[in-house]
Parts: sequence; C-alpha cells; structure tokens
Amino acid sequence: MRLPLPGRVPLATLDWPQVCRLVPARFQAMDCFETVMDPQDQAGGDLVARLSGLTAASPAGDLRLLDPSQVLFGPGAGWISPSFTLPRAARFSTPRSGAFYLAEEIATSIEEVRHHLDQDMRREQLAAPMDLDYRALAVKVQGNFHDIRAKARSRAPWSAICAPDSYAVSQVFADSLRETGSRGIAYASVRRPGGACLAVFDPNTLRACRHDTYLSFRWDGGSVTRVVEKRLLALQGR
Repeated sequence: MRLPLPGRVPLATLDWPQVCRLVPARFQAMDCFETVMDPQDQAGGDLVARLSGLTAASPAGDLRLLDPSQVLFGPGAGWISPSFTLPRAARFSTPRSGAFYLAEEIATSIEEVRHHLDQDMRREQLAAPMDLDYRALAVKVQGNFHDIRAKARSRAPWSAICAPDSYAVSQVFADSLRETGSRGIAYASVRRPGGACLAVFDPNTLRACRHDTYLSFRWDGGSVTRVVEKRLLALQGR
C-alpha cells in the first residue's frame, strides 16, 4: 500500500488549554523527572548527557530514545516523559518510538480506554466483577501537528491507518512523519464518533500536566458497564 508522502499531509496549529489523558491510578509520576532541576541550569548540558546514559533497565526508562532537547524536567514532567522513555506499541507508537496520547474531551478518553479494557479483560478471561481506577490528567498542548482528522476513513490509505483492529500501517505512517521532524498526529477517535485525539511525538509541545480527577471503570465479568467519577472530599476537622 502506498502511504501519503509527509509533505502531502496537512498541518494544523493546535492550542488546546486542557486536554485529557487517562492512566491507571496505581501509576505515579516519576520523581526523577519531577524533582531534578532544569537541565539548562547545568553547564554544557552535563545533566542530560549523564541521564542519557541510562538504559531501559532503569526505572526512568531509556532516555536515549529522546533527543536531549526533548527531555522534560519539573512539575508534570513525571507524567509525560515515561511515554517516550518506556514506549509501548499502539496506533502511532512502537517499543522504540513513543507517543503521548491525548483526547480533546474526557468522554473520548473514556471510550478509548473502555475499548482496550474490554479487550484486555476478555483476553485474560477475568470473569469476576471488579472496579478499575484511573487517574485523569489534564494537559495543555500547543504546537503544529500533522492533521488527518478530516480524512475519509472509508477510503485507502486512511482506512488502513485508522483500522480499528490493526496498527501495522499506522505505525509505518507515523515513522515516516517522524523522519521529517513531525511533532505529532491529530486524528479522529476510532472509538468515539466525533471525538478528536492527538498522538504527541515531541514532549516540548506539552505543558502543565497535572492530576485532575479519578475515574472508576466497572468490569462486570463480560464488559465495562459504567464509569464513575471519584472525588476526594475533605473530612471536617482534618
């Protein structure tokens, strides 16, 4: 299949003040990215050079997968960096090329996560009902991104790039854009009609990543049947 040349893929300037990412609540921000000072404060970039010597065996992952200029530090960085230093295979990412996935609305994030939870739980043949807690992160994103949101998914090659059950073509497409310095891909949600998603390749387009709320997905033994928002309430006198 012939994929579109990167120069033929439109670009869009996105300035989204608060977009959403869901992560399992058991995950915590990595302290090594949160508490280390700005690498620019280190003469000659010695800090990044030293950290880039870390291997994939490190809890921080493999910083060699990122250009030193893309390694973020400070508040919120501990939520962002692991997507690139501990990458996983998904629609526009591979075990060697990470992406930070976002949705413009929390409802879209919920549908994306619900779909994959259903698949994973059925694959594991987990029949016992349970609640699975997720942390909703709020993030600011700003930058120029390749934009395929308006492409007709009923026509090739977009039908293969946005295939609901295969990432083979989409990963090759993403790698072709990365080679040109792409900062990421905006695309229509495959799981929620009308929803918009973003796969970010350059961490420098992300700012102010913070915890927003908790969500609990109810698995009834066959599917996820409901999602409940959980809020922490202060006790009187505490």
